[in-house]
Amino acid sequence: MEFQLNQNKPARKVLYRVAQVIILLVIFYFLGKSLFTNWTKVRDYHWELNYPLLIISFFLFSLVYLFLIKVWLSLLKKVGSDLSFWKMFKIWFISNIGKYLPGKVWTVVGMIYLLEKEGVPKRNGLTTSIIGQALSVLSAFILSFTLLGFTLYEKIFSKNPGIFFLTILFSIAVLIIVAYPKLLQISINLGLSLAKKERINLELRSRDLLLYLAYYIFSWFLFGLAFMVFIQSITQVNWNLYFSLTGAFAFSLTIGFLAVFVPGGLGVREGILVLLLSLYFPLPVATLISIFSRLYISIVELGGFLVSWAIK
Repeated sequence: MEFQLNQNKPARKVLYRVAQVIILLVIFYFLGKSLFTNWTKVRDYHWELNYPLLIISFFLFSLVYLFLIKVWLSLLKKVGSDLSFWKMFKIWFISNIGKYLPGKVWTVVGMIYLLEKEGVPKRNGLTTSIIGQALSVLSAFILSFTLLGFTLYEKIFSKNPGIFFLTILFSIAVLIIVAYPKLLQISINLGLSLAKKERINLELRSRDLLLYLAYYIFSWFLFGLAFMVFIQSITQVNWNLYFSLTGAFAFSLTIGFLAVFVPGGLGVREGILVLLLSLYFPLPVATLISIFSRLYISIVELGGFLVSWAIK
């Protein structure tokens, strides 16, 4: 019986990979079809490449990553470990490459392994990795529901009021869970148990958790600013859309992160962002902005990765 189960594992892996490829092909088929059938609209749209703004957006995206590294360092200190900024910079960008591998666990595994090499106990590395990602996801949902609230209500929730009340209840539940560390620990460990991963012991106070939640919300506002400047570097857009586009960016990036079945959220992130951007731009234009932003952010991350290798 055990032999048969082991034999089935390669078959399940193959089916999983096939399913990944099919999902990606379907998503990019519809994105490509939108561009192809509406190419005239794309060609005639007011595109205007602004190199200074493009460079500024690069530095803004980089600034967000530097800020998140500082937040992670602070989390490490809270659990009793200390590390220099540049060591953390190197660990962050090297392990970050793991998100482009199937499974999404490689970023955390790489982070914990590299932290251990620097003398950080595995338990501390695991705890800060899980807490950091949990707060990032929760803050993104709170922010995106808040910033996109009016638009989503007008376009979607007014027709489905039940969803509107569910999102309000979700946001309240998130704040309650974060305000009570034991509830957050139980929630995280429940998810880790379902994923058959090691449980964590949360040693942070309510005040600390709410402070770090605020840090991550601030990081999303920085991300939104960088994204807004990036769009301004390729076409004109009203700055009144800053909050809406920040919400769209945070939501799509987070859904892409949670889509464990595709590496780096490839295709899923773009599809969600296109859907939300199409509320403010023509659909084919939203598609191009989404694809260009993915390429640009990947260049920023690649730049950080190359710099990390240059650090002694």
